[in-house]
Amino acid sequence: MADAIFDGNNLNIILPNIGSFDVQKELYSAWKDWVQISDNSKFPPAFDTTGGDNVGGGQRIAPYFFCRNDLGWKIKMPQADGEIVVFGNLFPRSSNLTLFEQTSGFDAFLRLEVSTRAIVVEVGTSGVTEQDKQDIIDGVWNKTLP
Repeated sequence: MADAIFDGNNLNIILPNIGSFDVQKELYSAWKDWVQISDNSKFPPAFDTTGGDNVGGGQRIAPYFFCRNDLGWKIKMPQADGEIVVFGNLFPRSSNLTLFEQTSGFDAFLRLEVSTRAIVVEVGTSGVTEQDKQDIIDGVWNKTLP
């Protein structure tokens, strides 16, 4: 899907079309790229985030993204009718303020798909240490202790 479009003057994060959006890639990372262009860093931050910390065993805390609606940012629906699916842990910084704004004259249905897990297991790692591997090879765990 296409990246979100940022309108710093109006503090709008515009979803360019109907479809699916990955919060981390097409909103948060797109914003980080946008901030580096021209003088876009003069605008208040659109997002902050937490998570990604390693908790051992090949696991990390799932990333959470907070749209800074407390600073005036809002996510504006596209000029189209249809369904929008936003994947990722996206939350408003202030639960008392609106995060999403419908575009007048269009009917866009929004579905947020958030993770139910606070921990993400890294793919491609087993959590087995080099010493564990050697102990398995040596049969240490199968030996009877005195």
